[in-house]
Amino acid sequence: MSMKKTLLGTLAGFVVLVAGRYLLHGIILASTYAELGDLLRAPADFMHRMWAVQLANLAFAHAATHIYQRGLESKPWMGQGLRYGVLVAMATAVPNSLIEYAVYPIGHRLAVHWILGEGVIAILMCLAIAAVCQPEKK
Repeated sequence: MSMKKTLLGTLAGFVVLVAGRYLLHGIILASTYAELGDLLRAPADFMHRMWAVQLANLAFAHAATHIYQRGLESKPWMGQGLRYGVLVAMATAVPNSLIEYAVYPIGHRLAVHWILGEGVIAILMCLAIAAVCQPEKK
């Protein structure tokens, strides 16, 4: 796979992660997080560390792109991207959410929202990567 497709796949995955996580955590779950009070960092403290979140998003998108490219088959990209997205969600969103549910004093509903929301984001990221990294038509 060309370096150009690797970079474009990483960029596509990164954009989906940033937009999806902003929608999920910054808008949809914002009122839930506000109710948690001192359990979470103050918004200003969090924003001061936003660079770490974006670095994590970039690393995740880049790793997901490389892994996808290594397992790429000569099948339609959408099916591959969907299957890959479900596996990535199972490897990231599900265990991370369940671990955070066990560690932090939060209700099970928030953990379910994390699993579903981050799972959908993972699937969308993988579909974007698959769309960009599909093989050249001969």
